[in-house]
Amino acid sequence: MDETRALPLISIIVPVYNVKDYVEKCLDSICGQTYKNLEIVVVDDGSTDGSGEICDTYASKDRRIKVIHRKNGGLSAARNEGLDAATGEFLGFVDSDDWIDLDMFKFLYELLETEEADISICSHYIERSGRTKIKYNSDEVLNLVPRDAMRLLVEDDIIRNFAWDKLYRRTLFRELRFPQGRYFEDIAVMYKVFYQARKIVMKGHPKYHYMVRTNSITGSKYNPEKEYHMFLAVYEQCTFIQEKQLWNRAPVFIIRSGVHLIDHIMLVPLSPVVEEIVRDVLSKMHQYNDISFRQIGMAIAIKRWAIYHNLSRYRSVYRFVRSIFKSKSHRF
Repeated sequence: MDETRALPLISIIVPVYNVKDYVEKCLDSICGQTYKNLEIVVVDDGSTDGSGEICDTYASKDRRIKVIHRKNGGLSAARNEGLDAATGEFLGFVDSDDWIDLDMFKFLYELLETEEADISICSHYIERSGRTKIKYNSDEVLNLVPRDAMRLLVEDDIIRNFAWDKLYRRTLFRELRFPQGRYFEDIAVMYKVFYQARKIVMKGHPKYHYMVRTNSITGSKYNPEKEYHMFLAVYEQCTFIQEKQLWNRAPVFIIRSGVHLIDHIMLVPLSPVVEEIVRDVLSKMHQYNDISFRQIGMAIAIKRWAIYHNLSRYRSVYRFVRSIFKSKSHRF
């Protein structure tokens, strides 16, 4: 029997938007996979730099590639259209400015099948300005029930809230789609996917190459709305986990995320939008006033107290301190 036909079909969804300098390397790494039975669903999200034409050229050479051209609607809309078009028994995601090791999907499929799981996870490399960093590396195989996997997802360290370093049974996405009009859409949906799984398995071998670009969504100049969307995703994730009684420590991460957002937003000019963000964040933080300083740590507890009791004074003090100790991770 032909080995390719004996293996189940994996659909790989690749959203593309104005990445002509990166998309060929991305597609080469997918087309060259040692796991051959692939359906490569490329969604051109209204590119204007020739990226779509490059994808069409690849499709003319590899029958496994299906290119969908659509008006620009954002990453979530492109992924959702890819999900609607996918026909494979399994699903994977690759962002078009990234690339993957040639054995990534073979590795993930064999891990998933061997451990009889619904989701398999690898680790990744961080590629930044010609430098490569391994995020996490381990030979240990973690077999996790959803409760334990979701705790690690909230901590966002060993298991990250990314869609692209995982292989999924397609049935997990039957009723799930990425939220449109939101940044950090992965955080907003991954916990829902994990909750539906029977078992999640991870082996921390890095297989995915995540490219950090200064002009990308995550690397661009600080925008309070983006971090607000991140806070909302964390809030929804942790609230869901607490309501399902999976982990009573989850709200700690709401407080931490809220304090970090307010710290950063203190450095941008006041505006009606900024003030509305702060009001909503504080309102959501106040829902968890019973979280003690022992749970969140003394430094965050002191900041929370100061923010709650005199926000304008906190703004002045924080801006003064940051004028002395410049941020290396945010550009305001």
